Amino acid sequence: MKDKTTANLTNFKPSGELGEMFEKAKLHNHFNTLLQDLLPPQFKGVTLCLVKKQKVTLLAPNPSIAYRAEKQQPALLAIIQQIEGLTLIKTVSIKLDKNQS
Repeated sequence: MKDKTTANLTNFKPSGELGEMFEKAKLHNHFNTLLQDLLPPQFKGVTLCLVKKQKVTLLAPNPSIAYRAEKQQPALLAIIQQIEGLTLIKTVSIKLDKNQS
């Protein structure tokens, strides 16, 4: 019989690559939560996809929001740079979330 107990993974601290991946995921979720609080209503549904070096990629839930976000990249960059830990971001990329369609 399989053990079907579930563990709370929020405090999971393994060593090695798996531990690093968990820490990156927790940080990513934290950044996304902060971003959601700062985004104006016209960008409802835009989420943080990737943070790599000095570039952030955002996912838009539909083409109209993606277009709006694309046209307002400087404003989005200013919002992102307000988040502690993302102040050194230089560019923003907008992608359409194809899983939402």
